[in-house]
Amino acid sequence: MRNFNTRFRLLDTDRNIRLLYTLFITTLFAGFLFTIYWAHSTTGLSYSGIAQHYLGSDATFGEPKSFQELSETTHFHFFTMPVVFLILCHVFYLTMAGQGLKMAMTLLAFAGVAIDLASPWLILYVSPHFALVMLVGDVLMLGTFLVMAGWPLYEMWILKKRLMASGRSEE
Repeated sequence: MRNFNTRFRLLDTDRNIRLLYTLFITTLFAGFLFTIYWAHSTTGLSYSGIAQHYLGSDATFGEPKSFQELSETTHFHFFTMPVVFLILCHVFYLTMAGQGLKMAMTLLAFAGVAIDLASPWLILYVSPHFALVMLVGDVLMLGTFLVMAGWPLYEMWILKKRLMASGRSEE
């Protein structure tokens, strides 16, 4: 991958690159919407719903998640979630956002991922109270996603200032 330095910014890219990044971000957004729908339909996005999802419930005839089920889900998410946020962070780093915000969004995003990966295990094997921790992790991931996706879209399509493209035609 290209070494992202201060001379290359999203503002300087042509329409094809902006379209590629936009399609990537909108596809991720669709994935997040689908995830929110799935989470709402299985847990109600509530503390008790999350705990019941992992611990099982007589009311819903749900069985507790097995070690095998958690292993399979964790295995898949351990490979996909960091890659999604790695790419999203790279796109965000191409913006004019300050270095402090870039670092904060990166740390918060990966903290959200770590919390989300650990929470099911903690709910099942330590305490159902970790369902609240899972909600915190999900809020961190969604919040950082919205910032790291929205900022580049704003710069690419709304902000009119161009740094290095002043003499170039729009391709």
